[in-house]
Amino acid sequence: MKELLEGRRLGFALRPHIGQIAAGLGLATTLVDLMAWFGWGARDTNGFVIVAYWLVVATAIVAALAAVTSFAELIDAEEDDRILARLDLLAVAVVTALYAVSAVLRSGDLGAAGASPFAFLTAVAALLILLVDGVVAATLYSAREWAVPDEEEYEPRRHQRRRRAS
Repeated sequence: MKELLEGRRLGFALRPHIGQIAAGLGLATTLVDLMAWFGWGARDTNGFVIVAYWLVVATAIVAALAAVTSFAELIDAEEDDRILARLDLLAVAVVTALYAVSAVLRSGDLGAAGASPFAFLTAVAALLILLVDGVVAATLYSAREWAVPDEEEYEPRRHQRRRRAS
């Protein structure tokens, strides 16, 4: 499981990519929130609020997955990189918590014309942390070199020929 979370079998670290997916979802959330606040493209903004809520929930889930992969990377981090790996884990945990708080705040405002200011600001703060942490994670994990996993060599069994009964 650890090799899967680190991306060893894929040949690249999963953590930076998962973080960038979360950043994309966070950008989409911010854009939809702005569309709801300024009434871009619709008279009734309830649809924007519901979309933003589900985007925040999805971002919290992806950020939690990034935290799990960051923890797996922290276990194998070299001594020189351990401080940055801890910072990465802390940042992703804070981002997960902020998006979860934003989702809880938004759950009561689904019938409103837009998200509450505190829910919007927590999502924007989480997005900023996520963007800065994405640079740290990409620098830290993408250059990691792994040893090639040992592959078991396949040797077919040689069956002995049966002798005819005489």
